[in-house]
Amino acid sequence: MIDSLTTLPKPFVFVLMPFDSEFDDIYKFGIKGASEDIGAYAERLDEQIFIEGMLDRIFNQISKADVIVADMTGRNPNVFYEVGYAHALDKIVLLVTQNPDDVPFDLKHRQHTVYGGKIDVLRRELATKLQWAISEAKKRSRTGLPEYFSVHLLEIELREGIEVVNVPQIIGGIPQRSFSIPLKIRNDSLEPVSVTRTYLFTEQTPVVFPSQYKTSYSIPSPLKETLETESKWVEADNFVANPVDAMDGLNRQYRLQINFSDLPPGAPEIFSIGMLLADSAKECDSTLRLRLHTPHHYHDYKFRLRLNLHE
Repeated sequence: MIDSLTTLPKPFVFVLMPFDSEFDDIYKFGIKGASEDIGAYAERLDEQIFIEGMLDRIFNQISKADVIVADMTGRNPNVFYEVGYAHALDKIVLLVTQNPDDVPFDLKHRQHTVYGGKIDVLRRELATKLQWAISEAKKRSRTGLPEYFSVHLLEIELREGIEVVNVPQIIGGIPQRSFSIPLKIRNDSLEPVSVTRTYLFTEQTPVVFPSQYKTSYSIPSPLKETLETESKWVEADNFVANPVDAMDGLNRQYRLQINFSDLPPGAPEIFSIGMLLADSAKECDSTLRLRLHTPHHYHDYKFRLRLNLHE
């Protein structure tokens, strides 16, 4: 949660929604309430005092806001227009609606909260998404040169983002449950970049997951004077991801032993990700997400594994 005792200004959430009394409680207790729950403050235009024209004020507030929340219920043309303007400015826009059919086709691939008129559902789900959005907005606003990576799995290029459309697919067969995927990371930035942590996100109960090679030891006994060992591939250490890091539903987080320091511009590094297919599975069709952490940013890359086991 965001510390409400900080002396820094609270993050600003600008709300786009129809000016209709039936939305008053949705705004006050749902959207504004969710913002207050995570230490932000929300406003919509009719709460503000201004002397410029209404449209100029809306554009000003969209530009100024850390995050935009837009209620698409009723397919209001003004809201649609304002959302388009916010996207043109590359603002983070969280879509909410009572009816999923009110989200236009061009925006259906973006995450949206369907609350069906239930304010408690809206408040709970929106609070988590606002927390992520504010963190992402802060990341984008940091000064300094931008960071760019070229990331390939099995020579297939991955695109950065948590809301990637047409996720790149890796399709094929594997001869055994344990296998590895070659990973190439190239620094396309203008300055050297370090990767300090790398994670792989999966579904809560994954069919395929990162692995590690472990050795177990048996305790010597009078019948066994020598120490016996057994080594095998097992599921890597993992934990439940913070909801802020699992906006796409991939909430099982694995730490990968991949990091490097001061990679020069244009230079690549090659690694191998050890993976394991669950004992009961003969195939998998799973979406996963790779995350690279640098000292100041993180970068997400989603991909889909479609594999068949041929033992």
